[in-house]
Amino acid sequence: MDILPNITPIDPQKAEIEAVQQEQQEYHLIGSFLRTRGLKLFVYSPRESVIVEIKPEVKTTIQTALDPITGLLVINDRESKEKCLLDTRNIPFESLNMKNAEKRVGKYLRGEILELCNLAKIESRKKIIY
Repeated sequence: MDILPNITPIDPQKAEIEAVQQEQQEYHLIGSFLRTRGLKLFVYSPRESVIVEIKPEVKTTIQTALDPITGLLVINDRESKEKCLLDTRNIPFESLNMKNAEKRVGKYLRGEILELCNLAKIESRKKIIY
């Protein structure tokens, strides 16, 4: 009967651990913003001087309930949320189309407008319970 030697687990390399920790720190939640209906989301990269349109992911949730009279399912509430990942080095903003986005970035670079970001930030409404 052969006896297998005790195998000790190999510790991961220190460099691999640091790389994983650095990747975890790269993504930060910068907040939630109110979107204007009919406008598209764009991102301006000052390092590369590039404007890119961002397509957010739309997730829809529907809540249903039984109607007591008919016994059928009825939609109570329908809610859709948009999420997108943005690089914190880029500046997000809204515009109607690419041509207007280029005009807005040009005004920002010339100093005609102070901020490129025109998104309204949602205030966090956390209740503190004592």
